[in-house]
Amino acid sequence: MVNVFSFLPEAEHAGIHAGTSTYDCTGGIQAAIDSADKVFVPAGVYYVRQLNLKSNLELYGEGAASEWRAYDNSLACEFMLATYVRDGGTPHVADNMRNIHVHDLKLNGRVDEFGYMQYFYLFAVNATSDLTVERVAFYGFRGDGMYVGSGTLKSTERHNQRIVIRDCSFNGAIKDNRNGLSIIDCDTLTVYGCLFTNIGNSQLSHSVGAIDFEPDRNWSVYRDVTISHCQFMDIDSVNTAGVTFFNGHQSGENIHDWVVSDCQFTNCYWGIYAATKPKRPEDGPDNLSVSNCHFLNSVRFDMNIGGLSHTQISACTFERSPPGSGLGGDAIRLGAYTWKTIKNAIDTIITGNTFIGIRPQIGVIGVFGAIGMVCAGNTFIDIYGPCIGFAQDESADNARVIDNIVISGNKARRTPGSASSRVAPMSFLGINDELRVVKGHLTLEGSYNYDNDIQAGITEVEDAADIQFLGVR
Repeated sequence: MVNVFSFLPEAEHAGIHAGTSTYDCTGGIQAAIDSADKVFVPAGVYYVRQLNLKSNLELYGEGAASEWRAYDNSLACEFMLATYVRDGGTPHVADNMRNIHVHDLKLNGRVDEFGYMQYFYLFAVNATSDLTVERVAFYGFRGDGMYVGSGTLKSTERHNQRIVIRDCSFNGAIKDNRNGLSIIDCDTLTVYGCLFTNIGNSQLSHSVGAIDFEPDRNWSVYRDVTISHCQFMDIDSVNTAGVTFFNGHQSGENIHDWVVSDCQFTNCYWGIYAATKPKRPEDGPDNLSVSNCHFLNSVRFDMNIGGLSHTQISACTFERSPPGSGLGGDAIRLGAYTWKTIKNAIDTIITGNTFIGIRPQIGVIGVFGAIGMVCAGNTFIDIYGPCIGFAQDESADNARVIDNIVISGNKARRTPGSASSRVAPMSFLGINDELRVVKGHLTLEGSYNYDNDIQAGITEVEDAADIQFLGVR
């Protein structure tokens, strides 16, 4: 083990400890990394440019008291920590940098001073296996806090494996950044116990948020992902999300199997957003599982499933406090119509969830397009509109489908004495066209609706709507 102070001028030690030194520590710290497999960073403020890691390295400090700050606004500070960048490494995982443990540090990109810069990352990870990042504070990043990528040059094929990010914080400071954690390529990723807050950018319209999965080639990989016991707070700039899943480059077995569990989403524009391509039931499944999560006061939808296949949402709570507050939006939206193309959600299971005080657009569960949906054992409380709503919008490609729907064992309730019990037009089922309540007729083939417990005074089917479940084809 070496102490980085052994590689820095003794005259700077007191100032580094006190946070008053502006000395460029890059050369000394890099020399320490190059000389040993275990490198200790005492408490203090260190101004650095790019630092390059290596295999079989433990790099650690004394928590947030050991702070690395971007030295200046130059291209030399594009990456604070890096494994491989540009075209370093190879496409073969056997050649990856590996066995790296980074913990108990603070990385500060100084976005409040330098402003947004898309490709400036605090930690750039490429062609790396078996990396663990623990108790690291990512603060004030200008682009991404941490980038798990495929090189930093266009069209470079690199693959990452077995990345663990645990008990870290990603604080964008002033919402003038891109993503807290950006995943281009990773086979087996665990994100546990992390806090994401103050992330966003009012000048950008997409691909911004806390965790963004955005593979950009058909050879990109992200699979076997687990996100658990994390908090997503104030990710509320327009079109930002707590977690974004994108499957547009799914080809064979490269993209599938994602779990989000025991997480808190508070004041997010979207909680979970899926940017998807059109799929058929026979296509390979995405397999998204969301369980035991709490979504509170999302600006738009808590979960926009789009055209994902094989999504299961269970034992979650979706809530607006006070009931009926906010701009209004569905808790769960199935299906989407983008770029003049329909994406139907396929084989979605929604069970054992609780929905409180939602003021939906289509419905608390808004079905725009769905081939196969089971909605069972959910509880709807003080809803300002339909609990389950079906869209009748037309589309240019005539590909929108709603069939094979099963609705059973759900409960619809009003809280006695609540504002919603007096004024909210709560119904169990409804029909919508272009976000307007309409007098409509909908027949659902291969579909069933039975054994739901609807409290007296709640309309079973929205006034002037007619919905028929035709059962067996």
